[in-house]
Amino acid sequence: MEYFQGMTSRPTSTSFALLGLLGLRPWTAYELVTQVRRNLYAIWPRSEAHLYAELKRIVERGHATAEVVDGVRRQRTRYAITAEGRAALREWLGTEPAAPLIEVEGILRLFLADQGSTEDLRAALESTARQASEIYARGAVLAEEVLNSGGPFPQRLHLTERVSAFYAAYLRLLIEWCDETLEEVETWPDTRDIGLTPQARERLERLVAAEEPGSSPRSQLAEP
Repeated sequence: MEYFQGMTSRPTSTSFALLGLLGLRPWTAYELVTQVRRNLYAIWPRSEAHLYAELKRIVERGHATAEVVDGVRRQRTRYAITAEGRAALREWLGTEPAAPLIEVEGILRLFLADQGSTEDLRAALESTARQASEIYARGAVLAEEVLNSGGPFPQRLHLTERVSAFYAAYLRLLIEWCDETLEEVETWPDTRDIGLTPQARERLERLVAAEEPGSSPRSQLAEP
């Protein structure tokens, strides 16, 4: 037990997300959490408590330093990446990423909807569409801000624009899916014992007949 207590945990993807931000410049813990919530929360949501704890572990691994500095009202801890941290980040960037995941509670509730009512399901879908629309609107405001001012790191906009484009497309798809599913639910007498409807069968048949992603001529040219 003492042996395991003395061990430093292995770096996680969240560790490297924080190291990547530290690679841009030193930040206080508050500034780092603010940057994560502004730029990464859409694709890598983590609680503030988790981020603060991970910062301490980064320092324990020797991947960053922590320095107490005077703030406006109180002292803060400022973090900076070390040479070991930069080397670990470069090594991680050369590894294969984990498989993509989707986490949408509204879809989970749809999956379990036969244990509830159609009213509950409609409310969940409407809430999911509304939430996605609100997130999209906030992203549009940030995009306009970047167009007007260039943002804090204009030299990195070729990277952040691609992330923003993906998330915007994902949100539009989610909103369209919610609208389509709400229309389908309106035809159900209940959430139970309906089985494969003609519309659902048609969608599955289109799915089976469609080309697999990556089979387009452009993707084939990219293959070794």
